[in-house]
Amino acid sequence: MVEVRETRLPGVGSKFTMKTHVGEKISTIVHVDGLCEIYHYLADGDDDPVVVRLNDEEARQLGAILGGVVYRPQLVKDLEVALKDLVMEWIELPAASPLVGLTVATCRIRSTTGSTIVAILRDSGSLATPHPDETLRAGDTLVVIGRPATFDVIRRLVAEGPPGDTSS
Repeated sequence: MVEVRETRLPGVGSKFTMKTHVGEKISTIVHVDGLCEIYHYLADGDDDPVVVRLNDEEARQLGAILGGVVYRPQLVKDLEVALKDLVMEWIELPAASPLVGLTVATCRIRSTTGSTIVAILRDSGSLATPHPDETLRAGDTLVVIGRPATFDVIRRLVAEGPPGDTSS
């Protein structure tokens, strides 16, 4: 388990420090104004770290990339991200899916499976924590978090539509 130490910096923000699996140290200072500084130390006692400064938007984008929400390398397209007993999967919504045109709420993924759509990835712009009234579109990639056993049911919903749906 990776240990992350948090240090409050009054009037500045918070500093988070961790060691990598190869012994390098990374510190991140998140300023109250959204500025983020990342310090990379190659070894303990290194007095000359590499520093990366990101504004709030850049830091959030990098966080989404590192968390696998915005970008997944082709080699790990089917990778499940383990989160204790939960997993995150990316499920593409084909044009023929009965879910196209339904809202996040009416597609009934959450009420049917207990899993949650945490993001919708689109060419026109991705949505984190989409509103229940957000309409699903052909070509959307749904980022869904839930228990592994629920994903077969979700794939069935994508193919067949929600229970009781007579639109197909």
